[in-house]
Amino acid sequence: MDKKRRNMVSSKNISTNKKIDCILNTVSKTVSTYASHGICTRKFELLPEYGCGSIEYHYFDGLSIGFFDAQLKKDLNLDSSYLTNTLKLSYLIDGEQIIKVDGKIYDLTYESQESYLVYISKTLGSTQYSKNKKIKEVKIIMTPHFIKKHKLDLEYLIHNKYALENLNKNFTKPICNQTQEILIDLLTNTRQGLSKRLFLESKALELLSIQLDLGPNVPIKNATSDTIIKKIYEVQFIINSDLSTQYSVHELARKVRLNDFMLKKEFKRVFNMTIFEYAINARMTKAKKLLKYGKKAIYEISELVGYKNSTHFTAAFKKIEGVTPKRYREKSLKKVF
Repeated sequence: MDKKRRNMVSSKNISTNKKIDCILNTVSKTVSTYASHGICTRKFELLPEYGCGSIEYHYFDGLSIGFFDAQLKKDLNLDSSYLTNTLKLSYLIDGEQIIKVDGKIYDLTYESQESYLVYISKTLGSTQYSKNKKIKEVKIIMTPHFIKKHKLDLEYLIHNKYALENLNKNFTKPICNQTQEILIDLLTNTRQGLSKRLFLESKALELLSIQLDLGPNVPIKNATSDTIIKKIYEVQFIINSDLSTQYSVHELARKVRLNDFMLKKEFKRVFNMTIFEYAINARMTKAKKLLKYGKKAIYEISELVGYKNSTHFTAAFKKIEGVTPKRYREKSLKKVF
């Protein structure tokens, strides 16, 4: 089978599920469908009666990467049936799901700041999303072609270790800091064409590598799976995903439904620094990368890291780094040459 034909078949195995298409057409409308450099992209917007937000999928060469970002008004059940053997990797950044699998005597609960990796063999089931809940999920699906291409079954025996039928109620893993950074890269990606395809595949493999390193039976500390801890990591994600916005503690507390005191106390316990210190550190880390490797003007970098006034940015940068942004860039260039 030639490569072009194989890519078409691989995409078809992932995307052509009549039940899924029927449900999506019921609760949403198609905004766009297009293909470029072997990537097929489909984007849907929820109908107003179901809520607001979007569902977007990218398919290519046996790989599907989906983004679900919505606020629901009604309970939503999406078909989770697979007609071919599939490796599925999911990250629930925000929200709550009830996963039902035919043959299991109990439902699986999946909550915000959790992830899972599972090998599915022609399974029927559904995923329930609760109304009045914010849903933000990144979902990666790999077909047998992709699994074989990267020798995943030979190296990791995924069809045994990660089999759906072996899942128990503690099937999820916490989303670690390294994973969060990759997810932010995916969610803020603006690449097009071949660059986009290479970027998506590389990030999917990075995420898979981290998840495989965790292993299927690595125990999770009770503290990490606690609801408050998940909310703390959610705050971390909010800060890192939009450094151009300076959130107050009260705004962050409202977003994750915690009181201000509890948020400040637990955040410092988990990260060993205050929310303000963490945000400043994240902004300066990004600013240094932009100064060292980019060509943007300092006033543009200032806005990208949350300072509307470049003078304030320069003062904050110098206080932490000991030099002005301009001098830091000059010194970085000298090291290169």
